[in-house]
Amino acid sequence: MNIIEHAKEVADLIKKYNDQYLYERIVTLREEILEIREENIQLKQEVKAMKETQDIGSKLIRKGNRYFFKDDVEEDRPYCLTCWDYDRKLVSLILTKDRFGTRIKCGVCAARK
Repeated sequence: MNIIEHAKEVADLIKKYNDQYLYERIVTLREEILEIREENIQLKQEVKAMKETQDIGSKLIRKGNRYFFKDDVEEDRPYCLTCWDYDRKLVSLILTKDRFGTRIKCGVCAARK
């Protein structure tokens, strides 16, 4: 039996004895428990996201002003240095060629590399 079921059981017992004040306090307690559960779920999701970000960060290596995954031997998938360092967002860079040569551009932060 979980904590919410216990609170409901206590509320039902109090209701039988017709103690309105105590019943209202139990209902309030139950609402607070639900809020704490929701906050707990949210915090667990945030911790999971942080762990995933940390895991990605441990797999990246910096070369010049770009990031690559350590196992990307050919280095054909560069990621934006600015987006990762600032927002922890892994954003693929766009490689374009023009008359001046090859340019690298981030479509998110528009930082020219």
